[in-house]
Amino acid sequence: MAPLMQAWGGELPVFGSAEEMDEVMNVLMYGLWNRLSEHQSSRKPFKLTRFEVTASRQALHGLAEMRAQELKAFVDGLLGPDDEMVLPQKAHDAVVALAQLYEMFVGATELLADSAQPAPDQELKALLQNFQRMTILADEQINKAVQSCKRARLSSGQHAEKMAATMSKKVASAAAPFDDMPGTSEGDAESEPDFTNSPLSQTVTRNGVTVDVEIYGDGHGGWILEIVDAENASHVWDEPFETEQQALTEAFRALDAEPLEFLGRAADQPLN
Repeated sequence: MAPLMQAWGGELPVFGSAEEMDEVMNVLMYGLWNRLSEHQSSRKPFKLTRFEVTASRQALHGLAEMRAQELKAFVDGLLGPDDEMVLPQKAHDAVVALAQLYEMFVGATELLADSAQPAPDQELKALLQNFQRMTILADEQINKAVQSCKRARLSSGQHAEKMAATMSKKVASAAAPFDDMPGTSEGDAESEPDFTNSPLSQTVTRNGVTVDVEIYGDGHGGWILEIVDAENASHVWDEPFETEQQALTEAFRALDAEPLEFLGRAADQPLN
């Protein structure tokens, strides 16, 4: 219920019946959440909404306002009900970068809303190009945060990723900059182990069950196996494998031996 309360400003909405509540939960948890969780795979990176925008003051104002809202929503969603949280260092750095991009979009929104400010066509075209570059940077930082948090989850109890020494904070407003949040020094960044996504990672269908098999090098010579089922539920093996081929072989064995474990709530086909 906590995610539902958060979406409604901290309080549960009023439902006319239990069926209405179930319908909302199904949309949130088995619709929106599942689509978002797909982007935990590095093979399915997240991208902000793209659409055609003319280089006009009004159109650019709308684009900047929407981007600011998107970035704020991502950071707020990442931290959940908490105003601040200790994150893996790379996720923390990504949140700081997103906060800076957020402030740029908010600043642009305010300038574009001021009709007293001149807006020559050439400057508007250049601003549109800058917004496009900022959007690409935002995509990169969002995926960096997602992958960093996933690595921390996968490696918990083994080789945990270095955690940030400072708290990552929510984007409260343009008046609350992140200047007081120090970034990572070059030495700290280089000391973090990077997971390697194996080329053996793949989408597999066996016994009527389709899953994503994700295999990661843990930076210490081992390989982590994760199977993501039809409901985007993650099944992670506790112990790393010596080789990526061993991890893939184990994935096939598990799918053959226990297909019901990976069937997922959305699957409607009988097992063969």
